[in-house]
Amino acid sequence: MQKKLFMGLVMSLFCSLVVAQSNRAVKYFNKAREAVTLNEYKEAKEYLDKAIEDSPGYSDALLFAADLYRKEGNTDKALQYYETVLQNRGPYYTYLFYGQTLFAAGRYQEAIKALNAYQQSPQANPKYAGEIQQLIDNSSFAIQSQASPRPYNPENMGKDVNTDQMEYFPSISADGNTLVFTHRNMEGSKTDEDFWVTQRDSSGAPWSKAEPLRGFLNTELNEGAQAITSDGGIIYFAACERRDGFGSCDIYASFNQGDGTWSRPVNLGDSVNSRVWDSQPSISSDGRTLYFVRGRSSYDKDINIYYAELRADGRFGKAKPIPGKVNTSGQETSPFIHFDNQSLYFSSNGHPGMGDLDFFVSRRQPDGSWGEPENLGYPINTGGQEFSLIVAPDGKTGFFASDALEDGFGLLDLYSFELPEEVRAIEIAYIKGKVTNKKTGQSIATEINFTNIDSEEKILTERSGRSGNYFAVLPGNADYALNIQAEGYLFYSKNFSLATQTADRAFELNVELVPIEVGERVKLENV
Repeated sequence: MQKKLFMGLVMSLFCSLVVAQSNRAVKYFNKAREAVTLNEYKEAKEYLDKAIEDSPGYSDALLFAADLYRKEGNTDKALQYYETVLQNRGPYYTYLFYGQTLFAAGRYQEAIKALNAYQQSPQANPKYAGEIQQLIDNSSFAIQSQASPRPYNPENMGKDVNTDQMEYFPSISADGNTLVFTHRNMEGSKTDEDFWVTQRDSSGAPWSKAEPLRGFLNTELNEGAQAITSDGGIIYFAACERRDGFGSCDIYASFNQGDGTWSRPVNLGDSVNSRVWDSQPSISSDGRTLYFVRGRSSYDKDINIYYAELRADGRFGKAKPIPGKVNTSGQETSPFIHFDNQSLYFSSNGHPGMGDLDFFVSRRQPDGSWGEPENLGYPINTGGQEFSLIVAPDGKTGFFASDALEDGFGLLDLYSFELPEEVRAIEIAYIKGKVTNKKTGQSIATEINFTNIDSEEKILTERSGRSGNYFAVLPGNADYALNIQAEGYLFYSKNFSLATQTADRAFELNVELVPIEVGERVKLENV
């Protein structure tokens, strides 16, 4: 937000000042402007240095130089120029630029003071009042967060996963042992995004050497953010500028063909995709709700999280903005719906935070809406951009991408860390099995209901496919009843416990249904 506000004002004000300066200084200043139009920033700074040397109080040149240094991340140099302008009793709006740069430098108390000084000026532009107030709120939040830091110890995922290129946008299977991510090769004249995969035997075991996914998923075109379903059967992903696309970027699905390869992608259609930018999908653990982001472009200042629900015909319904308190007039990006289906993690610059994009979590409310987001805190969040966070099935292990940590192998690396207690999700467990005819062994496709025994609440309804196989993700540390009422078969009910079941191993429960015949009786195994 502050970058857009900063750039929107500064260029329009360079010619508005009436300050004594020599003709030679003005000539250098104009040459600097010409150099910028040619993207010759080094030359532009050299011309500005000459203009300032000739006329030390030349506010236009000082502000222009500060802007260029701010762009390249040299906040110390930019602040030096702003302070010179203020010492010379320069224009009132310098306080705005000064406050924004102080915030970027992490000098939050001074930023509040400078921004308030701008707001108190009778010449302050009311158009920017809301954005400036948000920057003040962010500064106050940053001060409070730094005073109460949360535990944080990120670990690089190692050279078997990360390369000297870019790794980002991870997703993970329900057992926590398969990690798919986007790998971007920046070498050559054309960059290439593909999906890679790494696996491990169990929680705590080392990750295997990452390799590209096999089949028809990766192409010569770019494959962007993706999400793998809990059972590893489908990958939803974003792809841009394809012939069958509806907008600039669309969401597609590719199916695991059972031999480790992936099918040709299928566009999810215009119920999900729009004529603009749709990207960064995340799929619920039951496979029935797709979350993603939508904006006019990836650079749009107003990007929101949408969702679409799976219909009975196997297609997703019309996408809608998620209800509740998550979406703002700013950017909400990289959503991740945890396996507990109650915790939504995302990045945002529209809620009070440390900087450009912070990590947040929102909890599902009883009415299905999403509650007030909680910032994951400092030092997890910084003054930079935090994005592409996912959380493992255990509810406490996070994975994310960063280029800001010192132990990186390349341009962007994947890291893991343990989330603070306050922002963890519910640990889950998963159950799988096969439903068959007890007498013939024939597979049965049917509806399966799971009920929490203690609360007597029906938690989930799943279906076994034509193969008879089923897969379900349930909150861990609880006891359940599995119930099946299939046409032509006796009612089936069985209790089972996930109290000690961990997420990295499946609880297996095969079901044999008894055909209804004269003399057969229902056997209730949970009574």
